[in-house]
Amino acid sequence: MESNWVLTSCGMCYVGCGIRVRVDDGVVTGIEGDPNHPQNRGNMCAKGKAGLMNLYNPHRLKTPLKRTNPKKGLHEDPKWQEISWEEALSTITERLGAIREDPKKLYVQAWEVIGDNFYWLLALGSAFGTPHLMGNASATCGKVIHPVEFFSGGGFHQQPDLHYCKYLVLVGTQFAIAARGAFNHILRDMAEARARGMKLVVVDPVGGFAASKADEWVPIRPGTDSAFALGMLHVLLNEAGIYDEKFLQHRTNAAYLVGPHGRYLRDPVSGKPLIYDAADRSAKIFDDPAVKEPAIAGSYDFEGLKARPSFELLREHVRQYPPEKVEEITSVPAKTIRRIAREFGEAVSIGATMMLDGVELPSRPACVDWAKGPQGHKHGFHQSWALKLINIVTGAVNVPGGILSTAAAGKRPFLWWPDGGTDGLLEDGGHILPLPHPKAFPGRTPTRPIRMDLAELFPLAPHFHTLLPITSEDPARWGLDYRIEVMLHAPTNSLLGSFGDIKMVERFYQTIPFIFGFGIEINETNLFDDIVLPFPTYLERYDFVAGTGLLIPHCGKDDWFWQVRQPAVKPPEGIRYPQEVIMEIAARLGILDDFYRLLNHAFRMKEPYTLEAGKRYSVTEVIDRMARCWFGEERGLEWFQENGLVRIPRDVEEAYIGPFIHARLPVYLEHFLQRGEELKEVTDGMGLKWDFSDYVPLPEWLPCPAYDAVKRDGFDLIAVHFKFPYVYGSYGNDNPWIDELCEKTGAYGVLIHSDVAKAKGIADGDEVWLESPVEKVRAKAKVTQCIHPQVVGIGGHFGHWAPGMPIAQGKGVNFNALLPTEMERIDKISTALDHCVEVRVYK
Repeated sequence: MESNWVLTSCGMCYVGCGIRVRVDDGVVTGIEGDPNHPQNRGNMCAKGKAGLMNLYNPHRLKTPLKRTNPKKGLHEDPKWQEISWEEALSTITERLGAIREDPKKLYVQAWEVIGDNFYWLLALGSAFGTPHLMGNASATCGKVIHPVEFFSGGGFHQQPDLHYCKYLVLVGTQFAIAARGAFNHILRDMAEARARGMKLVVVDPVGGFAASKADEWVPIRPGTDSAFALGMLHVLLNEAGIYDEKFLQHRTNAAYLVGPHGRYLRDPVSGKPLIYDAADRSAKIFDDPAVKEPAIAGSYDFEGLKARPSFELLREHVRQYPPEKVEEITSVPAKTIRRIAREFGEAVSIGATMMLDGVELPSRPACVDWAKGPQGHKHGFHQSWALKLINIVTGAVNVPGGILSTAAAGKRPFLWWPDGGTDGLLEDGGHILPLPHPKAFPGRTPTRPIRMDLAELFPLAPHFHTLLPITSEDPARWGLDYRIEVMLHAPTNSLLGSFGDIKMVERFYQTIPFIFGFGIEINETNLFDDIVLPFPTYLERYDFVAGTGLLIPHCGKDDWFWQVRQPAVKPPEGIRYPQEVIMEIAARLGILDDFYRLLNHAFRMKEPYTLEAGKRYSVTEVIDRMARCWFGEERGLEWFQENGLVRIPRDVEEAYIGPFIHARLPVYLEHFLQRGEELKEVTDGMGLKWDFSDYVPLPEWLPCPAYDAVKRDGFDLIAVHFKFPYVYGSYGNDNPWIDELCEKTGAYGVLIHSDVAKAKGIADGDEVWLESPVEKVRAKAKVTQCIHPQVVGIGGHFGHWAPGMPIAQGKGVNFNALLPTEMERIDKISTALDHCVEVRVYK
């Protein structure tokens, strides 16, 4: 028997851990973690070990299929017919060719960040000319964290520095315990930090995996995270007087003078914001080298106008949120808020420094982390921004022990670094790929919509696909005179995971005359396809980008890395590499040269490695050229196949970029006022009723629809979503090993507080009805004390019925299906769909 081990990258979630795959006589018989890989250091999670079962799934697609039933619906049988690749590609290019003169009629759903497909599909859509490119996963994922991080940290995401942190507050996230990029790396860091004595406080409606490892779990009413944060800020700034004055003076816009209408006072010649220099009692432009002591408190006269530093406005603003008032909003006791704030303020150690590799750095060993929970609300931007401000006012950003920005900077194999822009503030986040990133600063000028996703009406948002089911109901209401006519999608299950109310998504998909995409198995999204193309598993494919290590790697001084995925076994006959399929479609459409140009730019391809116009390449040739361009002539694909990955040590400047960024961080979002005024002109001109309550420079707490609905509309509970460490989206839901884990751990049940269950006559394991304003489903009750008494907790991404997923059928609840999808539940800053919903539970 011939045996060998193949070094490659896991694809059971977006992390991309390094793995060693055992192959015996062409059959994969085992998967282990690669101990030489810094992403996971030999660790593996349950998902990764179960990947073997996905490879040998008997329900996999192995040939292109076409629909023969013209009627489409959630439960319509497409009546598939196997077809040749030639027929599939000819049909696809014919339908794309029909809209070639009006390319905005194409919608590309590209999310599939396991490998190259994400970038290649976006490049194909761009070469075609459509603006409708969906590069994100869900109706909340990344809606706030990415744009906020780019202008307040410099990178794609944030990550607590577990190497030096002593006090960590997690709000609406299970960071390093059940979720997040670099999961298997930070999982060990979290365990070591806790063993070292770091205090972990988890603020979450659900007492889940993170709460089980915490020193303290603080149940909070859903949608009130900003009130909790504003209460902490009040205690820090006004009761305890704890803030990093020097950092605020010189590294933020805290000293920028703000006039009576909320705008900066500006120098009449340069237009730059003014500050008041207390050293000589004069107003100066913020970057005047003569400035010695920028004032961040007080009130000053300037040419007849009263002006105050923006930090003074912040301090005054948060006085509205004393812990006693915050308790009424959040249900968190005032004494708990006050104690946590003071403990945090003591632990953050304002003024402390440390030496690291001969470099003196600020030391701020305390931080607040947040992610999906706070951003998934109607007012999700400000729910999240208030939390970020806690880190900024204490100087705990991109320094040891504080909150770090992921993938923000590097020196090898290229130089990428965050940079300042408008008003001296951080504007251009760092990214190893020279691609546009979501900008909430300074934003874009609003205009009447041309795009079906209404991007023009959301000038501060990173992406916009949540609007598509709404606009498709009545395009004319938004001034649109066309519809999406062709949709191309990745193998992910966007129907269940990317939107809310699936009946609305059904109607949206029914308006699209031609849908095609990839599939590993027939999932619910594929039920609407006209043509499905078979897709290889991660153990059968090549990828230059293997996971999100380029976006959400581990932080600190651990090595940077790059791994190229290679197949452990060949894909079944009839399955083609997706990159080659995409190139073939581009060639048939006559846009291959434009596609090459976009890939060359996106992947920093330089002569002599660029993809040349007029030539055709195999996927292995493309990846070989990319690898040699990035890492040197001797490190092509063959080198990566033998060695697995490149490791590059990070120096102190790369690991802790805070002192080395030539830009300021904001505590006051002046540009929100201008964008709001511009948008009002547009919406008034269109006759639209619009909510501008979030277009303010300082965060407020505003209630979600569910917060008030439970008091008046016959609903008595609020449903929220949470994650499992062994389930990623709808990946692997038909995997028998993962299914067994879910069965044994009760993952398919919905969490109900024991007091509520007793009052309703519900016992653990009972079948109950779970009803929202848009959906009514059967569920199994999991009675527990580990949930806020006003909340129902729904985990994972379940509720499948597709015939290609027989193991997953009829198990659990699809949370998104419960969510009303309407403009009144969309965050007007980020486009996040409100992910808390009023429900009733009964037998």
